Amino acid sequence: MYRSEIAPRDEAALFVDLYELTMAQSYFEQNMSSNATFSLFTRKSEINRPYFVSAGLAAVLRYLQELSFSQLAVDYLRSTGLFKDNFLEYLSRLRFTGDVRGIPEGRLYFPDEPLLEIAAPIIEAQLVETMVINQMNMQSMIA
Repeated sequence: MYRSEIAPRDEAALFVDLYELTMAQSYFEQNMSSNATFSLFTRKSEINRPYFVSAGLAAVLRYLQELSFSQLAVDYLRSTGLFKDNFLEYLSRLRFTGDVRGIPEGRLYFPDEPLLEIAAPIIEAQLVETMVINQMNMQSMIA
């Protein structure tokens, strides 16, 4: 059955590398809350194209607006034994508060041109990176 969201709401926050979660916990333990910025580029493609079509921004924005770690997600992370209770409590309240700049859907862009830029508190930026890269790259390559 087709579903319009990237992943079920209870699971979307877990579409993240373990590295991203362990780094976020490290930032949390060190009280690091300054903003970080990451920019997403397409360097080259296996398909030799001089340009690409921007796609995926709408899905990414929806994901960021709805980002939350459900009780199910927090319980799963707790079951791994890798994360401290105070960090898990922080995740249960986390919402994305950063800024997003991106090339609008359907517009052309070129290799080495920033497709998307996210500026957010470092923990938020770290936790959303995997999903953002996945969605923007996949959908832009298909377009």
